[in-house]
Amino acid sequence: MHRVLRCAAVVTACGLLAAGCGGDSEESSGGGGGGDSAKPVTLKIGLIPIADVAPVFLGQKKGFFKEQNITLDPQFAAGGAAITPAVVSGDFDIGFSNTVSLLIAGSKNLPVQIISQGVLGDADDSKVWEDLLVKKDGPIKTAKDLEGKTVAVNTLNNICGVTINASLEKEGVDISKIKYAEVPFPEMVGALQKGRVDGACVVEPFVSQGKANGMKGIDPFYFNTAPNLTVAAYFASKEYIAKNEAVVDRFVTAMKKSLDYAQAHPDEVRGVLTEYTEIPPEAAEQINLPQWKSELTTDTIETLSQLSKKYGYLEEEPDLNELIRQEG
Repeated sequence: MHRVLRCAAVVTACGLLAAGCGGDSEESSGGGGGGDSAKPVTLKIGLIPIADVAPVFLGQKKGFFKEQNITLDPQFAAGGAAITPAVVSGDFDIGFSNTVSLLIAGSKNLPVQIISQGVLGDADDSKVWEDLLVKKDGPIKTAKDLEGKTVAVNTLNNICGVTINASLEKEGVDISKIKYAEVPFPEMVGALQKGRVDGACVVEPFVSQGKANGMKGIDPFYFNTAPNLTVAAYFASKEYIAKNEAVVDRFVTAMKKSLDYAQAHPDEVRGVLTEYTEIPPEAAEQINLPQWKSELTTDTIETLSQLSKKYGYLEEEPDLNELIRQEG
């Protein structure tokens, strides 16, 4: 169901970067409860193999998680819609998900809470890291031409559909005439080339890959929806948080440090991208990087909640005070 793949390279790196990864002195996944705030713990973390999650791997390299006695066991999935049920079931301890999938989970009273910022959209439109790609020499010249066409999204009913709807509606597009098809991020450029879809909701490193292979971008949907949009976040189940508050606090401390470090050290981010994505080093040097900050932009989460209800992704908006873990 979850199409989860273990990233062998990352597990190898874990052995190099975190002393005793999987060793006898550490608890298995989910261990290390609130009784001992410094107790070693291994956390299974559900991720997507895209540029957004680079701070996790950079934080491992810099020892930020090791400082908190945390070893991460990364697992890859297609998107937040697959990661969320894995977190709820306990297969993953921590998950990374687009904000809309988490809003949907909250509206259905699934027991999850956002614990940390994940990645933000663009502050301006000068170097966008997301785009709606179409064939450069194809029939779609403007956003209006997408009416009656099919757009690829990594999973249905997620942030791609909401933000593309919001952005294109501003341009006068009849969004009721747009169809969405589920295609994993790594397969989107190929789907465009073969004509299986007419457009694709793409993020880096696949934006640059697509533009290098005869595609063009016509809609930076995150920025057009709202500057500094909280695109995705890290989250856990309420049950896990209740049983492991000290561990969650330690994870959040390491994650915040990793996010701020990634924003301040783009060259190191580019270096780590090649370790968990298939992007070659020369391409990693060229892509537009996402924006990372340690603080949530809660006003943009509220915006996404309102838009998600408007477009029928939610029956009722969730209580954001309940969905977002309150620190302190």
